[in-house]
Amino acid sequence: MLKAMLLFNSAFTISNGNLFPPSMQVFSLYITGHLNAIFSAEHKKEILRYIYCHQNEDGGWGLHIEGHSTMFCTVLNYICMRMLGEGRDGGKDKACERARKWILDHGSAIAISSWGKTWLAILGLYEWAGCNPMPPEFWLLPSTSPINPGNLLDYCRLTYLPMAYLYGKKFVGPITPLILQIREEIYNEPYEKLNWRRFRHLCAKEDNYYPHTSIQILFWDAIYTFGEPLLTRWPFNKLREKALNITMDHIHYEDESSRYITIGCVEKVTHLQSNGEKRKPVQ
Repeated sequence: MLKAMLLFNSAFTISNGNLFPPSMQVFSLYITGHLNAIFSAEHKKEILRYIYCHQNEDGGWGLHIEGHSTMFCTVLNYICMRMLGEGRDGGKDKACERARKWILDHGSAIAISSWGKTWLAILGLYEWAGCNPMPPEFWLLPSTSPINPGNLLDYCRLTYLPMAYLYGKKFVGPITPLILQIREEIYNEPYEKLNWRRFRHLCAKEDNYYPHTSIQILFWDAIYTFGEPLLTRWPFNKLREKALNITMDHIHYEDESSRYITIGCVEKVTHLQSNGEKRKPVQ
């Protein structure tokens, strides 16, 4: 069943030319420990072939096969190649070496966009302290609230739903030797010396299609500075626990109503990380 779902989403992803969902699928299977069980050597070979075929001349990857190189897709594809067995300087025509040079020359992975920051934090390649808040408590707001996520377009709502759960949990996958190696490859400074708080609003110019407004930045800063510290301490952490339970219920509802296909391939992979969670009744 799991293999069938992944192959369905892989076919959808590759056919429409997006260059980031295949990497996310590899990340999810790497975290759960099923990468080698689901993807055979031939699967890995073809995923790598797809990545090599669409690498730009400058060494990066765009959001789609005709797009200019972005930090988001270049970092994700670089990590994907490493997880599929390529060395830091390996790959066809030195794909990894060229990709890493592009990353470091354009400010390193600290300048990745918000989805990238979230995925790197999940992988243990970035710290949650460097991400803008995605509080699951928003799902407790009444439907009349203008910031209730239930009022968002379905693709946006269902992408941020599992991200909010993982953010609320501050989930981090296994820190393997490979993860430790990649930490040293995608930043211009040692990982331990990076000041993550400074990078929350940082975004490479290649990725910054629509700059954040001052009001949006102020809103995020207020939640980051005052909301998060409060919601992680007793007794307010009880509210976080309730929000996580409700968020997980919504995740299960989407899985069950779509027969585990889900509306798209972006949230599919974050849902997969939640499948092992026990469903808790909402109090």
